[in-house]
Amino acid sequence: MSVPGNAFSQACDFSPNFDDLLKKLNEEFTNLPSKTLEKFCFSFDGLNFDVRRIEQGKTHRFLVNATIGYIPFSIESAERREAIKAIIIGSRSLPTVRFGVDMSSKISAGAIFDVETIVAPDFLFYPLMLFMQEARPFVRLIGKYLALPGHEKTKDSQAFKRG
Repeated sequence: MSVPGNAFSQACDFSPNFDDLLKKLNEEFTNLPSKTLEKFCFSFDGLNFDVRRIEQGKTHRFLVNATIGYIPFSIESAERREAIKAIIIGSRSLPTVRFGVDMSSKISAGAIFDVETIVAPDFLFYPLMLFMQEARPFVRLIGKYLALPGHEKTKDSQAFKRG
């Protein structure tokens, strides 16, 4: 499954860069009272998550960002690299989750969810489950191309075989 290099370069806009979005939100939310904004960092299902919860009156907005891994260098495997790019481009039709690649080749997925009613202590699970339902098939597919052939016992490949 290889995509011609020039076909990818024409469609090189990878969706929003969530690292930049998180930085911008951090700057904007410094003016909010501390009890209206919460940040959670954790690992789940082999991914590192950064989740922000913002209280907006009677609703809550969750920004969910997950780090998936890094695109392999062309010298390592041009075919795997192009396949991952094709998967990311193919994910653009998802309703909420957006996959992106930053300047350091880090692959991430992010989404914003608005939730009207939350119940402590499990308020984080609802947006996280929405995120995982939408992102998981693409995350698993990308994970297959991130795992090096012959190294099935690497940390990345183990995380994507769960399930």
